[in-house]
Amino acid sequence: MKLVAIILAFIGSSAFASADRYDLQMDLYLNGKHISSPNANVKAGEITTITQKIDTKEISISFLANLRSIQKIDLIWMPFSVRIYDLNGQVLLAGDHQIYAKENEQMNFTVGNNGDEVSLSVTAKKESL
Repeated sequence: MKLVAIILAFIGSSAFASADRYDLQMDLYLNGKHISSPNANVKAGEITTITQKIDTKEISISFLANLRSIQKIDLIWMPFSVRIYDLNGQVLLAGDHQIYAKENEQMNFTVGNNGDEVSLSVTAKKESL
């Protein structure tokens, strides 16, 4: 009986946590050149994808945001998957990166290879519900 109560308490708490939303303000760079400043309002745990077309390439960035507690410090965990495609859909660049950030703390990362390099600056803020 206690196990059922613990499971129900866990399910109930995760349902409330999933209602959280995050506002992500970003700056996107390709090979050092500022491309755009996308903003995204995402529901906790849901994958969001933004795309940006530049000349003969398309950048696709998929990500999510969730609250994680590490050593009793609440951090926003954001895993990113970055892809660059050519006009034929061939992958020119594929890279993944994870960020753990305090709310309103700007974090930066870069993924790249021999040809292209994508940099992203991200600031996340948890929305009050």
